[in-house]
Amino acid sequence: MIDPGSVLMDKLNVSHETFLKLKHYHDLLFKWQKNLNLISPKTVNNIWDRHILDCAQICKFLPNKPCLILDVGSGAGLPGAIISILTEHEVHLVEADHRKCAFLRTVLSRVHSKAVVHEKRLEDMDNMKADIITARAFAPIPKLLKLTEKQHHADLRLFLLKGRNLNSELINLGPSQKLQITNKYASITSKYGCILELQFNGVI
Repeated sequence: MIDPGSVLMDKLNVSHETFLKLKHYHDLLFKWQKNLNLISPKTVNNIWDRHILDCAQICKFLPNKPCLILDVGSGAGLPGAIISILTEHEVHLVEADHRKCAFLRTVLSRVHSKAVVHEKRLEDMDNMKADIITARAFAPIPKLLKLTEKQHHADLRLFLLKGRNLNSELINLGPSQKLQITNKYASITSKYGCILELQFNGVI
């Protein structure tokens, strides 16, 4: 049988050391899922493609220069933990659930990541002056923007992993004089998915 992890390593063109870190993440997620609802039970046997590769694809669209990334509603560390493994960016993961934070700290320690876990509600976070906000399966765009309002500044960019409900979210968002869709990248893991890049128009 072909190892799906090895196939993913070829797709990402990562080193063996990085692959081992991703495998540590995979194995811990599989283990903790038994007692903690980190991902949909339907996807437990497809973690490599459905979760790791799905999140890893965002990395090629991030800036090359080091950035401060705020991953909101991190849950299982998707995509924040994956970004921290695959890049040199400074990653901060925000998650209010104590048990999920315990999982995140365990994973980050195991893969020797310098990413920081913030165990608090997003709206209670101080302004991190982040360059980028990332999110996956967290909240519809209008609600996400409301919850992250304290973090907004003129140069902020958002990279959001979205699915089949994107169009309805954008309709509910309505026109904005401050926010624009910079790019919409097709997902390599789902025909319904995409990575949506948003940016403020230099004003808040």
